[in-house]
Amino acid sequence: MKWGKKRQNVLFVEDDEKYNWSSEQSGSSRRLIYLSLLFLGTAVLFSALS
Repeated sequence: MKWGKKRQNVLFVEDDEKYNWSSEQSGSSRRLIYLSLLFLGTAVLFSALS
């Protein structure tokens, strides 16, 4: 194994332009996330009470 040799790692090549991994969230998908968090919170609350 050579310690002095510099190799370019393919996984960490940076490009000048920024890549957007996720698309913008629409209002309906954001509401769906909030609704699911509300249901999870209610389930935790009811499980703690009983």
